[in-house]
Amino acid sequence: MNKRFAIACSGAVALLVAAGTAQASCGAVFCVLNTNWSTQGAAAEPGTARLDMHFEFVDQKHLQSGTKRVAQADDTADITELRTINRNWVSTLDYALTKNWTASASLPVVSRSHSHIADPTGAATFEKWDFTKAGDARVLGYYQFDNTGLIFGLKLPTGSTHVSNADGAVAERMLQPGTGSTDAVLGGYYSAPGIHQDSSWSVQALYQQPVSTKEEYKPGNQLQLNVGYRHPLAHDFQALLQVNAMIKGKDSGANSEPELSGSRTVFLSPGLAYSITHDFQLYSFVQLPIYRYYNGTQLSVDWAFVAGATMRF
Repeated sequence: MNKRFAIACSGAVALLVAAGTAQASCGAVFCVLNTNWSTQGAAAEPGTARLDMHFEFVDQKHLQSGTKRVAQADDTADITELRTINRNWVSTLDYALTKNWTASASLPVVSRSHSHIADPTGAATFEKWDFTKAGDARVLGYYQFDNTGLIFGLKLPTGSTHVSNADGAVAERMLQPGTGSTDAVLGGYYSAPGIHQDSSWSVQALYQQPVSTKEEYKPGNQLQLNVGYRHPLAHDFQALLQVNAMIKGKDSGANSEPELSGSRTVFLSPGLAYSITHDFQLYSFVQLPIYRYYNGTQLSVDWAFVAGATMRF
């Protein structure tokens, strides 16, 4: 069926981590992952629905420039970034309109903690933000041809762009739960049987580009590619393995920092799924970087953890 999960690990708003030579970026991240391996290429009856809810944890506490780690003592920026912890809850509801058409809506709730030291060479000031806010929603449509499908839709500016801390300081745009932009999303997927009975593999590509922005800030375009393999194990377990890649372009606009944004990352993501019933499944993934390139100096994504549940009804 066409019931595919709209946002590889969150709809993928993916890696808003950024950096530059004048200062290190704060880092704000959603996982780059496809959690819809179980429905790609599988038929479903019109009128059926699928609810997916998952939790993402990404801890960023090391500075990196290009492909190399940078010590905080070697960072001469006016602002020294210390740490960003991302805890995201993502809910997605898919509904099969016909055997070919599926509508999908997704909303993340972003719980983020960030700290840095402003002007470390002068009057050093420690600043911190802790917030839990709704992020940017996605509304997508899917059209399926056998094992191949098209994905298209919009990311909507539902997340706040003016979150401040207890002292009233507004967080950087890259740290905010929303981008303030409406983005067009276009992509596709293909799935096929694997080399073992009941196993399968799939590939998914998503391209996202802002089409409407506000307040002189335009997030960079992004291209996401996920390749995954599913292998059945005993007692309703499935072994999962994905390679997840993301190319994030530079931000633009008067309120952006173009040289402090943009990245290229590739992750290896082993996982495990357990089917409690035919229509209810638990799963988890660990994401490990195999290639990371950050423009300038930024807090790097060292690892990520995803755990969730999916239910069809």
